[in-house]
Parts: sequence; structure tokens; C-alpha cells
Amino acid sequence: MAATFAAYVVAILVRQEANPVPAVVGPAGRLLVTQFLGVLPVALLLHGIDRGDAFAEEVALRHAGRRNLALCVAFAALAVVLTMVVHLAWDRPEAVSLARNCVGFLGTALIVRTLLGPGIAMICVAALPLACAVAGRRPGGSAQPWAWPIQEATSLLGIGEAAFLFATGCALALWRNRPLLDPLARTS
Repeated sequence: MAATFAAYVVAILVRQEANPVPAVVGPAGRLLVTQFLGVLPVALLLHGIDRGDAFAEEVALRHAGRRNLALCVAFAALAVVLTMVVHLAWDRPEAVSLARNCVGFLGTALIVRTLLGPGIAMICVAALPLACAVAGRRPGGSAQPWAWPIQEATSLLGIGEAAFLFATGCALALWRNRPLLDPLARTS
């Protein structure tokens, strides 16, 4: 929760600050700080979800999937509420982009976590905004439809894609706590 608040404070302070990134197609682009700022709270949440032993959680009386789902929905709700507060109080449209990316990054992390484990999920989420900034631009400089993290803040397509990833990730987290394949898992 503290990392999410900190991300929004940074979003208020930095406004439209951007880092230049090379582009595969078209002119070199830029990646707004608010477009990759959501990686930190998502990585911390994912780390917190995966603190326990997956094998022990499967036989526990409590249902880890429901607990994880509640944490993820609470995180998304916090991101949306903070976005409304920041956007209304300081008129920062980039806060909408931050919330969209927080929710989308979490959905992506939950999907990859279910397939390949938490370690690779964190790597994928950290690389996602940079990969979209490098390869997700059209020759004119606008974002490709699939590159939702770098689309305009008010893009309904980007918001819809992030919401779809979040819903899919939450469904997978509820369905399966242990990854199908975990190449980075420590073996005893």
C-alpha cells in the first residue's frame, strides 16, 4: 500500500517527465515515468502473494486463491480511488495511465505467475513497459493497439486491454495457486 501511495506522489510531482527509448520502427520514442511507475507496487504485491509455500497452501484449510483474489481486487480498487483523487485534485491525466498500467501489470503478472512462476512474472512485468516502448510504436509515433502501457491515458482500448488482463489474471489466481512450470524454483 505504501508503494502505491508513493507511486502516486511521484506521479503528481513528475507530470510528463519521460525517458528516451530507441524504437524498432519509426522515430525514437519516449517512455513517461508514469507509464512504468506501476511496476514497483505490482512487483511488491506479487512478492507478498508468493511468500508462502505453494505446496503447503494447497492442503491448508484456508483458500489461498480467494485471499490472493481479494488482495488483487483491493489493490486495483486502491489504484482507481487514488487516480480519481489525483486527477480531480491536481488535474493529472497521467494518473489514469498509472492506474491502467498498475491494473494491467498485475493482470499480466498473475497470468505469467500461473504459467511460469513468480520469478519470471516479475521479470516480464519489469520488461513489459520497455518492450512496448521499443517495439510498440507505429512509424508515425502513435502506439500500436496491442501496446496498452504506452497508449494515451484516456485510450479506451488500453483501459479495456488492461481490464481484460486483470480479469484473466484474477481468474487464474483463483483457479490455480501453483505454477504449471517454474524454471526458477529452488529445489531441495
